[in-house]
Amino acid sequence: MVSWDKAKAPSQGGGERREIQRLTLPIGETKIRLVGEVMPRYVYWITTTEGKRMPLECLRFVREQEKFVDSNDDPFKELGEDVFSDKPQFAYICNVIDRADGQIKIFDLKSTIYRQIVDFATNPEYGNPADVETGYDITVKKEKTGPLPQNVKYTCLPARASVALTDEEQKAELFDLGRIYKRQTYDEQKKWMLDNTALFASASGDDFTPSETAEDLD
Repeated sequence: MVSWDKAKAPSQGGGERREIQRLTLPIGETKIRLVGEVMPRYVYWITTTEGKRMPLECLRFVREQEKFVDSNDDPFKELGEDVFSDKPQFAYICNVIDRADGQIKIFDLKSTIYRQIVDFATNPEYGNPADVETGYDITVKKEKTGPLPQNVKYTCLPARASVALTDEEQKAELFDLGRIYKRQTYDEQKKWMLDNTALFASASGDDFTPSETAEDLD
């Protein structure tokens, strides 16, 4: 996990299972307060044998250093580009207070939003927006720029004044991001891929079944 004011430009757990709430951004303005730290991640999106799109964390990306280390073991390095050529995608996450209902929610950050927040956080005039005493709300404005779903623009607007978190907000239980998004080991990830995808079968040719027997070739 990385403090917002230490982030680089591009809690409690246990008990009953807690339903995850995610922040959604409708067209218009959404006011939030960042709480806790941000979890850096990059993920590959893959299709399972059941046809589902699933994210798998890129093991070459080191969360604590926020950088790619190509020497790290990564099953995706073993796949040829003819099998899988997609690049890992930005998938940073954090906890926020949704000012619309006061609830703690997980925010799947867009890279453009993240970069703007880091600009504020590293600017001495603003500082860390998640600081308990000197933090501030941020309004995220979402605008349509064209007919396609990806045709959107995000603009972050920091509040004019700092507002300390209330006692109740400070005691609110954050989502345990480290538990929810547990990082797989190389062996765990490759086994999952072998069990749930055809990627390695395609890479090795194991899905090929000959139509002739040895006897047919005599």
